[in-house]
Amino acid sequence: MSQAGIISTTSGPVPPSVPTQFTTDSGTAIPAANNLNVFGGVGATTSGSGSTITITVKNDGFAWSEQALSFSAAVQNGYFCTAALTVTLPITAGLVIGNSIIIYVDTVIATDQVIVQASPGQKIQVGQNISAIAGTATSPQNFIGGQLELVYKPSDATWHTINSMGSWAVV
Repeated sequence: MSQAGIISTTSGPVPPSVPTQFTTDSGTAIPAANNLNVFGGVGATTSGSGSTITITVKNDGFAWSEQALSFSAAVQNGYFCTAALTVTLPITAGLVIGNSIIIYVDTVIATDQVIVQASPGQKIQVGQNISAIAGTATSPQNFIGGQLELVYKPSDATWHTINSMGSWAVV
């Protein structure tokens, strides 16, 4: 008895095991002409080989710099403060929940301190202490290693401290 094999070369619907759309954190991608592009972005690269796509994070999302003069901080940045200075937090416009800033006192400051200044309409919370609107948090004197890791919450226009070192004075 002989057997015959049939090979079909006609096009038709894609078998149900082949994905036809891809859900992401911010939308759905539908391949066009059997091609799906996967791009990196700031801080990430992509590569592909065979059936594998690799997404590589190039950094932790924070740029760091040393500051010796007063400055305006930017979100997703960390600052080593190497002198007495004032750090002005970003204005409310454009801020989203979870925007973060890290301030690190990287020197012993005997007479003055590092002052973190909230922008108009904002407050700073360190532990149970909450500043006045447009208030400040001031580092302790003679204390290298003072730190504030701040995260912004728009619903109360407050920079909340999620990590700190030292006794910061809040007014």
